[in-house]
Amino acid sequence: MSTSTTDREIHRTRAGIEIDAPADTVYRALTEVADWPLLYPWIAYTEVLTQQGQDDEVKFWAVRPGPEGGLRVWTSRRTLDPVALRMDFTQQGSVGPIKELGGTWDFLPRPDGGCRVVSGHWFTTDADPKETAGELDRHGGLQMRTLKSKTEQPSSLTSDVIRVEDSVVLAGSVAEAHARLLAALPAREGEESAWFGTQDGAPAVQIEHGGHTLVQKLLTPPEPAELYRRRWRLAAAPGGVLVTADVLAVASAGRDRVLERAAGDVRAALALAGQR
Repeated sequence: MSTSTTDREIHRTRAGIEIDAPADTVYRALTEVADWPLLYPWIAYTEVLTQQGQDDEVKFWAVRPGPEGGLRVWTSRRTLDPVALRMDFTQQGSVGPIKELGGTWDFLPRPDGGCRVVSGHWFTTDADPKETAGELDRHGGLQMRTLKSKTEQPSSLTSDVIRVEDSVVLAGSVAEAHARLLAALPAREGEESAWFGTQDGAPAVQIEHGGHTLVQKLLTPPEPAELYRRRWRLAAAPGGVLVTADVLAVASAGRDRVLERAAGDVRAALALAGQR
């Protein structure tokens, strides 16, 4: 279905899936974007840029799934309605052939306690709209199937998750600590906010945000972890710079081994920020 506008033609796609989990549980899993790296394996990091009432703006960094690969960075403006269990969004900026993109997600409770999730997307494109719609449908289908799997078997969003965090105040400035950490990560070219590299022989994606946050996600997690991500956050503090380091990991087996590694990595991450 499409309608004409004075600029570009608007095209629409629609999809749905049945999920055997409560509608409010599935709604929270999709809308609480801080945990998207747990929900969607291709998401490396998310950051809420602004928030006012039910409206927010979120930035996403992703390793594109599928054979095309590559990195994708985008922001979305969202309006959340936890009563109606509905999310409206508009993507900021163009990505590839998609010039504008927006849509809605609705979470419809079923009498048996499950729900039906329905998404409707609109987009404009300078490419073949059928090909663009096909790409949106493929990715949207993957997104819905993953949402179904994770919310019907939620242990990977709860009991399998390992979070370790610690902080220290170091002498110097945010800029100095940031420069030391950036120099310790695989080199980037230019000023891109996300780039591939190799850390200790393993492929990784690195993310720099705002001069105060650095993230590294290992694309091949150390066994037996199923996900492994490091993060540094920097803030000015009395006496220097407050460095907060954390590790986010998922381990359905060998939890103690992964927890021990994560704790050691956090200590090493804090030391790295202070090395001169």
